Amino acid sequence: MAGARLLPGGRRLGTVLAGPGPAPRWAVPAFATALLPHLVPVVTGLIWLALLAGADCGNRCEPAVRGPLNVVSLGYSLSFTLTPAALALCWLLVIRRSWSTARWIAAGLAFVPPAMITLGVMLLFVPLP
Repeated sequence: MAGARLLPGGRRLGTVLAGPGPAPRWAVPAFATALLPHLVPVVTGLIWLALLAGADCGNRCEPAVRGPLNVVSLGYSLSFTLTPAALALCWLLVIRRSWSTARWIAAGLAFVPPAMITLGVMLLFVPLP
């Protein structure tokens, strides 16, 4: 009987639906955990680029430079608290299948600090009107 799944005792579990089923509960936290270490060198290079862009102005930086540097600084400081906390929460939410939306949100929160750093560096190089 094609489509029936057998349990270890030889009992039938029922028919298996055609097509892929839902992703395993650990897929989102595993993907986020595997992707974040690859972003670290890129984000570190962007931080160095921001430091080089703001190094020569000192305390007399104009607001167009200070704003993006503040975004980079905030993203850097959040990367030590928000990213590990969001990843830990994402892995803790694997307990129940019904918490899949919360797992996606927690995984997305783990990527907020690298996104802030990238945005801040991009804003440094926007030409002023």
